[in-house]
Amino acid sequence: MIQTRQFDGVTQYRMGRELDGQVLYWCAAYLVEDLLIDSGCAHTAPELLAALAGRGVRRVVNTHHHEDHIGANALLAEKLGLELYSPLEAIPLIAEQPELYPYQLLTWGMAPRSRPQPLGEEISTASHRFQVLPMPGHCHELVVLWEPAQRWAFVSDLWLVRRPKTSRNFENNLQTLTSLQRLKALRPRVLFTGMGDIEEDADAALGETIAWLEGQRNQIIDLAEAGLEPKEIVQKLYGRESPMYERTQGQFSYENFVRSFLKGP
Repeated sequence: MIQTRQFDGVTQYRMGRELDGQVLYWCAAYLVEDLLIDSGCAHTAPELLAALAGRGVRRVVNTHHHEDHIGANALLAEKLGLELYSPLEAIPLIAEQPELYPYQLLTWGMAPRSRPQPLGEEISTASHRFQVLPMPGHCHELVVLWEPAQRWAFVSDLWLVRRPKTSRNFENNLQTLTSLQRLKALRPRVLFTGMGDIEEDADAALGETIAWLEGQRNQIIDLAEAGLEPKEIVQKLYGRESPMYERTQGQFSYENFVRSFLKGP
């Protein structure tokens, strides 16, 4: 399924695989003039290709290497001749096909191999200049595209909800917290997220998330210093493990959220 929305000069493509009438997990791409930011997942690549017909798109920027952000790269490059760009560290990860968990294959599919060019410190369209800001946490090479004139922040998966409680085992929430603090200092007006939510009260959203993560960090570190193990901290703070744990073969979990604060920055 694909849904199209116009917002403030940006075209949003909100996409997801539909089973039994329900979308499993939304992902998103954003078109600004001739620049497409991310390309969604492999399951929705043909729909995105059809939606972009006649739109004058010339380039794709991937914010990071995950399969729900690069899934249409190869098809768009083949059929529309689009140029592909990504952070330098993401290029070898996008060029290979990593082993995926069953939930990833079901939800997003395996992204065909593609090889983007290195993304520089800026990328521009006819009317907009985007600064490329490294913002690690969700993964080490994630970048945010920042348009200072409009105060748009294309945040990808750096920010998704105001009070997150689940993480995957590779995420580092201490880095995420630092990145969010840096982003808030820029005073963004709108956040365009990797799941297709457009947050128009960016300052309040970031402020709430930063305060939440700081509070969780402090409680988790205090409990760890008192001798509690991560599973015990989960029981103390949340009472049980997340329902997402079983659905994602243990990847999205409260325990991984707790452990992410104990890794160090």
